[in-house]
Amino acid sequence: MSESRLRLPLLSLAARNTRRNTRRTLLTMSAILVAVAAVTFSFGYINGIVDDFLDSMTKVQTGHVRITHSEFPARERFLPMHLNVQHISELLPVIRSHPTVVEAMPRIKTAVLIDNGLDNKPAMLLGADLEREIGYLDIISMVSEGRAPQAGETGMLIGYLLAEELEVSVGDTLTLLGQTAYRSLGGIRAPITGLTSTGIDPLDRMTIFMPLDQAQYMTDLEDSTTEILVFLEDFELSREIAGSLQEELDPLVIGGVAAVSWLDQSEIAQMWEMADSIYGAIMFIFLLMAGLIIVNTMIMTVIERTQEFGMLRAMGMNNRSIMMLIIDEGLIIGLIGAVIGGLVGSGFAIWLEKTGLNMAKAVEGMDWPISSVMYPDWRLSHLIIGIAVGVLTAGIATLLPARRAIRMNPAEALRE
Repeated sequence: MSESRLRLPLLSLAARNTRRNTRRTLLTMSAILVAVAAVTFSFGYINGIVDDFLDSMTKVQTGHVRITHSEFPARERFLPMHLNVQHISELLPVIRSHPTVVEAMPRIKTAVLIDNGLDNKPAMLLGADLEREIGYLDIISMVSEGRAPQAGETGMLIGYLLAEELEVSVGDTLTLLGQTAYRSLGGIRAPITGLTSTGIDPLDRMTIFMPLDQAQYMTDLEDSTTEILVFLEDFELSREIAGSLQEELDPLVIGGVAAVSWLDQSEIAQMWEMADSIYGAIMFIFLLMAGLIIVNTMIMTVIERTQEFGMLRAMGMNNRSIMMLIIDEGLIIGLIGAVIGGLVGSGFAIWLEKTGLNMAKAVEGMDWPISSVMYPDWRLSHLIIGIAVGVLTAGIATLLPARRAIRMNPAEALRE
């Protein structure tokens, strides 16, 4: 009989064999089901974490390209105000005219000491064009109480957690002290016009927002800023665009500029590159566990059916057919388990895409700007990969039991 004509009866026989010991079949199937469900959900969950992290980091800290004074990155931990980018009214139109640039945001970031009249506390001041930031850091949409101050208005927004620690509210006045561009001490006294709730612990606990012009006034940075965050149409081209902006802007700025891609800043690039390794590690661990269960249960099946395989060999079935019969049983069980597991994992991920997973306790106190509510980013590719790998694992796991079966001597097998 040709292989193609023999294949269908083998599949039919393999399907019937899966029903002979329902308990063992369900155990094997459940191993693949749980593994594929975990893999499918984990892919979506990790993808959501990575996307949230990248989105928050680029909007809050790095942009797709960050432009600073050439000497600023080496001394950034001191936030030196004297190493600033000057004449931004001339630079910004040049940057925004670049064909791949969507927006360029000037920001002033400096450490300040807050005095509420009774106590003082260190914090971070972020001066920005609040209206232009809509769609990016979008501070205005984060106001949970009160309102955002307008350009030219002396006022500030503070994180609601910071307000709780300072025991202040909307309408109260705070004094901010910090360094200026001339390395002296500068300050400003301004009312709290609103409280922000960003969902990002460092912003809610440590950050004060102020219109750019007011921050410039406090730090003596007239027509200057500490950084310009550039956002691109295609963030994957950030290194090429950074190089292009470096050449274009360097001659225009006293002391030169450093235009750095988000891929070359801090831990963000490591997080991006680690994502694939994390996917692989999760898939390997869960599928290894499922594979071991399949191997054990299929070996028990082979041992229990020793006489049956001996009889099939005596009736003329060759080793290849017996091996394919066992592998087919594993593939059928694996396919059913993988499909159900993939649907379960995907359903859970899709549900959490709408409701989110509250991680406030886990991210509390973290320095990274990561949201306290995580939303998985499920994709159809996660389901397809999960099912495919689950079936493949089942097939590979049955190779050892199948090899054991074809090594049996027909006469000895019939006597057992």
